Amino acid sequence: MADFVNRSVEEFGCTGPVTRNFFLEEQYACRSSFFGGDAQLSSAVGYVIVLAFGLSFGFATVGLVFIERKVLNRPMNSEFFNTAGRSVKTGLTASVLVSQWTWAATLLQSSNVAFKYGVSGPFWYASGATLQIIIFALLAVQVKRRAPTAHTFLEIIQARWGTLAHTVFLFFAFATNIIVTSMLILGGSAVVNALTGVETNLASFLIPLGVILYTIAGGLKATFVASYFNTAVILIALCIFVFQVYVTDNTLGSPSAVYDRLQATSVIQPVVDNKGGSYLTMFSKNGLLFGLSNICGNFGTVFVDQSYWQSAIAATPQAAWKGYILGGLSWFAIPFTLATSLGLASIALSLPITLDESNSGLVPPAVATHLMGNGGSVLILIMLFMAVTSTGAAEQIAVSSLVAYDVYAPLMRRMGKPVTGASVVLVSRIAIVAFGLLTGVLGIALNAIGVSLGWVYLGMGVIIGSAVAPVAFAISWSKCSGTGAIAGAIGGLALAIASWLGYASSFEGGINIANTGRDEVMVVGNLVAILSSAAICVVVSLIKPDNTDWLSTKSIALLDVDVNAELTPEAEAEIDNAMKQITAWGVGLALILVVAWPLLTLPAGVFSKGYFTFWVILSIVWGLMATLSMVLLPVWESRATILAILSGGYITPSMPSAKTMDDPVDESDGASSRVDEE
Repeated sequence: MADFVNRSVEEFGCTGPVTRNFFLEEQYACRSSFFGGDAQLSSAVGYVIVLAFGLSFGFATVGLVFIERKVLNRPMNSEFFNTAGRSVKTGLTASVLVSQWTWAATLLQSSNVAFKYGVSGPFWYASGATLQIIIFALLAVQVKRRAPTAHTFLEIIQARWGTLAHTVFLFFAFATNIIVTSMLILGGSAVVNALTGVETNLASFLIPLGVILYTIAGGLKATFVASYFNTAVILIALCIFVFQVYVTDNTLGSPSAVYDRLQATSVIQPVVDNKGGSYLTMFSKNGLLFGLSNICGNFGTVFVDQSYWQSAIAATPQAAWKGYILGGLSWFAIPFTLATSLGLASIALSLPITLDESNSGLVPPAVATHLMGNGGSVLILIMLFMAVTSTGAAEQIAVSSLVAYDVYAPLMRRMGKPVTGASVVLVSRIAIVAFGLLTGVLGIALNAIGVSLGWVYLGMGVIIGSAVAPVAFAISWSKCSGTGAIAGAIGGLALAIASWLGYASSFEGGINIANTGRDEVMVVGNLVAILSSAAICVVVSLIKPDNTDWLSTKSIALLDVDVNAELTPEAEAEIDNAMKQITAWGVGLALILVVAWPLLTLPAGVFSKGYFTFWVILSIVWGLMATLSMVLLPVWESRATILAILSGGYITPSMPSAKTMDDPVDESDGASSRVDEE
């Protein structure tokens, strides 16, 4: 930020440091921070929401899944526990994706980048993280065609390339789950502490408890049911905050009022490296750098996160691609719409939010508290709790599947011992409890080190980005070899860390948290990770190619009967058609969101009031459409099941004709090569 004179110092006769308050609000006179260590709510409220509400929500979710199983006579075997019967429809698939992809960082950091860069921040957060979901839809369809019986993406790697490659990518998979979970706990505990005064380390342990309850009891289906309610609450709360900022608030209440205040703030405290120092422009150097880091880093947290593969496996073939497209577009509204309201409102209101508070994700809680008092604090806390628990549940079930199918099962087979569905469910449940408790330790460790939510968010791509291309090629490129995949992953990681730390060391102070967290340093590390890995993998694979026929991936063993795991020739024809559609949709939407849209905003330069009003209206409409589709579509698609539950089984849904394990599988080609033979 450029140097400026804060008039509130003279106006109120302040003697100490003062943060913002450019519009001379008495309630913020001489304030050096918004929260200042004083909690808006009592600690009792924090315990009620985090513990009592969490456990109650857990019991309710378990109850719904139990009733569904009893009424529809669905067994809780290993296949249902880890894949939800591979029968999830489009609406619920989309809702689950929105819930899984809505991290604490989505709610908190999107407003942080709006606070720092203006209108470009929410856009680059949203577009830079929607792109991966839309592109992943291509892989989701390929899983249905080339590995219909898989439970994890590492099983696909094991089947294609053998044990060595499997072990290498197991490291990246666990690293991804640990990093994502760490961000959940960092953001969640920081907000709980700021709003209620509950001690940060204690909050880190309390948050996962309710999640453990319903995940351990109901498996993947329970997390999907919970995710629907989480998504609904988050989107409804989003609409409330949007209308508070742009319709009902006495100080703001319209795009015009917000625009005038943003313009005035740009004069008082211009944004460095933004065109005209304005918050109202897409010409933002640091906003663009953030966007690049966001795009690269989030490829890793989608493509290398088992939870997204698990959602693809659980969906029906048609829902696999439709759900990902709908989910991606609906998720776009959360960071874009929320940060365009709360993030920009923090600047327009000139709240005394410090940079440390912003980096810790406290912009939305500050604005919510200012707009709605205690009610706003409670609503943002519930909204955050929904985000943390939904993604936390997805990460727990993902880790449990990796432990069961990629650690326990291979070890048992190597020792010559049988692996049963019952034993896999038991191991999965033990892993859920162990990882759930470990998340508290992760949060405490990161708080002790002193890294912020923003630092972890931008730095994740450096660590896991090198696994993106090899993992994607595992299911999409027949000539990609195990040697190329391993070389790309390990070589890309080494080059990324070297370039990241090397560039950070060139700044004053050398290698430290501040320098390694600089936007330009993070961009270099993220880009090197994903690009060098892809280049190495492609070159090595062209020199020493594989020539898989996908027979090995189609032959991944089931432990229990699942009639939806095998594909009929008719279903394969549908998937071929889906591939054509998703390729057109995926490429088209990716180009629109990441290339066409930002380019079309450049002629506007610094937004006029009319252009900004259009921008705000677009964000509001997008948010409303996302809310309606995510709340209503899953209910409509599941109306027969809901009716069966409400009628106590008297009215049962018509079931499609079941496929048997004897249905044919395309076996047109030969076996694939491996890095090492077992």
